[in-house]
Amino acid sequence: MHATIRLQVATMLIAGALVGCATGPSPAPVTPVVSPSPGGATPDIQRDHGGDVTVEARWGGPAARATFELTLDTHSVDLDPLDLSDAILRNDRGDTLAAEPWAAPLGGHHRDGVLSFQGDAATFFAGARWIELVLVGVGDVPERVLSWELAT
Repeated sequence: MHATIRLQVATMLIAGALVGCATGPSPAPVTPVVSPSPGGATPDIQRDHGGDVTVEARWGGPAARATFELTLDTHSVDLDPLDLSDAILRNDRGDTLAAEPWAAPLGGHHRDGVLSFQGDAATFFAGARWIELVLVGVGDVPERVLSWELAT
């Protein structure tokens, strides 16, 4: 009887050890980097998680001119009324470009589209050290600022 109990306990201990070795520790969650890298590298994507809306902006650097791919996501507000016409693009010299109408289909809680800015993008980017995409009033946040450093 004691031998049977010892065999059952030993079997459970071995099985538990094997399961623990097979699963191993969980990898740490990956957090996206949204701040500029040292050395003037231009990160492609910036995110802002303020209020009830998450904003993701993808920019291909000065070669993409003043055009950004935007994704807005929420689970609590209707994003269809947003037109982003009051968005601005500014640089470290104080120059600004005004937004064109946002080319984004309606989508309720999820919207994706291209936001472009009017003006001479080549002059705007020439010699600039950084730029900021400023979005006003998205998800009850008065002003969202997404920044990129430019290589000099």
